[in-house]
Amino acid sequence: MWLQFLSTWNGINMFYESHLTSAADMHLFTDASSTIGFGGFYQGKWFCDTWPTDLPTISDKTLSIAFLELYPIVVSAVLWGKGWYKKRILFHCDNLASVIILTKGRSKDPIIMKLMRRLVMCAAKFNFAFYSEHVPGKMNLIADSLSRLQMNKFHQLAPEAEKAATPCPTLEEIIWTSQ
Repeated sequence: MWLQFLSTWNGINMFYESHLTSAADMHLFTDASSTIGFGGFYQGKWFCDTWPTDLPTISDKTLSIAFLELYPIVVSAVLWGKGWYKKRILFHCDNLASVIILTKGRSKDPIIMKLMRRLVMCAAKFNFAFYSEHVPGKMNLIADSLSRLQMNKFHQLAPEAEKAATPCPTLEEIIWTSQ
């Protein structure tokens, strides 16, 4: 992981803005539905999709909700992290276990660590820092509608949203694999 990062790093120290940018300030919302899919909304751009069929153990229903909630956060970092240069990003998450994992930067679950490695790599590559805070699920209606693929409800809640979704990265672009 670090060899890949060092091969592209420009050698400049990472200095961040002193202001902590809240996900709500940036209009960044993500959510996951355990049975349907995941979604995210950022400054009018959005993504949503059903869970990849080749996701490890999705058919067995053994993935934790923490993994499922972290997945769209990593998708948002892969898609939009380049625009977060020098930002200190505060992710709002309605799953306390995910908040703890984001805060600690690690988990005992090896599959969650594959997500965390990708998120850390995005943060290093795009020069942003991330933090997390728990929010009640009822405060996350836009992303909730995306994760449930409720497109009419989503467009009512976010009339400023772009007409077409941002294509989701492949599973291989989200799950870290040693290279």
